[in-house]
Amino acid sequence: MLFSYSHNALAENWLNSTIVDVLGTGMQTILAGGNAPAWSDALPIAHKTELKGRSGIRKRVQKLWTKFAALNQADQLALLDALNQQTFLPNIYFNDAVCRGIDGFDESVSVAAVDLFRFIFEEQLTTIKVGGICLRDIHYAAIYAEFPSRICPFCGIGHFRAPGAPRHALDHYMPISKYPFAGGDFRNLPPMCSECNSDFKKSTDILFNQNGQRQRCVDPYAGPNFAISLAQSVPFGGAIISGISLPRWVIDFRGGPQEQAENWDRIFKVRERYERDVLNAEFRSWLEHFALWYTRGNHGGGLGAQIAASIPEYLSTVIQDGLADKAFLKAEVFRLLHSECAHPDRGVDMMGFLEILISCT
Repeated sequence: MLFSYSHNALAENWLNSTIVDVLGTGMQTILAGGNAPAWSDALPIAHKTELKGRSGIRKRVQKLWTKFAALNQADQLALLDALNQQTFLPNIYFNDAVCRGIDGFDESVSVAAVDLFRFIFEEQLTTIKVGGICLRDIHYAAIYAEFPSRICPFCGIGHFRAPGAPRHALDHYMPISKYPFAGGDFRNLPPMCSECNSDFKKSTDILFNQNGQRQRCVDPYAGPNFAISLAQSVPFGGAIISGISLPRWVIDFRGGPQEQAENWDRIFKVRERYERDVLNAEFRSWLEHFALWYTRGNHGGGLGAQIAASIPEYLSTVIQDGLADKAFLKAEVFRLLHSECAHPDRGVDMMGFLEILISCT
């Protein structure tokens, strides 16, 4: 993840935890041999006004209590454990603790659990309001207000619309089909671009890889965050496209623990997308833009050393800082070219390439 969301966005993140507490209290009562509490009695005073009349939530909670009561004691204890494990946020993202999915339980239980929290996610976050604004819009507005760039931090490619525009899909970071008890928790609902959400992540299990091995994840509200480096890429080592020999791209993540970086890449296919959709696709146009800037601005002569010497100025005055418009990748490309010009053995080849580039402009 390239940057984290502000904790201010979690100021109204009370709905999911409240329902989990109500649900868990009722389960504990049933486990002890009692009857599930009345809805009004189960609600905490702090949110009784908002929730007392929410019959859709009430009916679904009571249905899940009924399914819970029909389980044997071992399965009841296991379901309570799953409830607590799935909602141990954000710790479950970065510890090695067990986190049991709902798919291991009787189908009637899993259907009831998913139905409850999908209803909370789809219907309640947009209808429960504070100060006339629904919880979901409060969450997104707080995130948007503190963006370093209006881009998706999971890829750096997709853009985010302003509050008031049609909403971006919220992603269930931990898929609701497996981890429903976190289905309405904003810690598990980070906004992301449609490509990240629908085309790449989909229903990927962020906590376990395809071999069933436990994985540590990036916390959308705390990181770790990573910078992208192309320093180990090999100029002229890749495919030839449109008459240009591309580098062999080596995309490294710098900053936090590599385990979390590699899981980020596994989930969102970050390296694959950067190479195919940005670096290979834009390399020629970026070179052509640099050549036009160099020649039209009279930034030097036609010798490779002169051209190479102008790259730092191009980086500092033309390529904008930050993440917008893929500038972080474009800047890395030109740092790679500049570094290659100084290589004791291969520098002459890169400077020769730049001479040809400028002479053909």
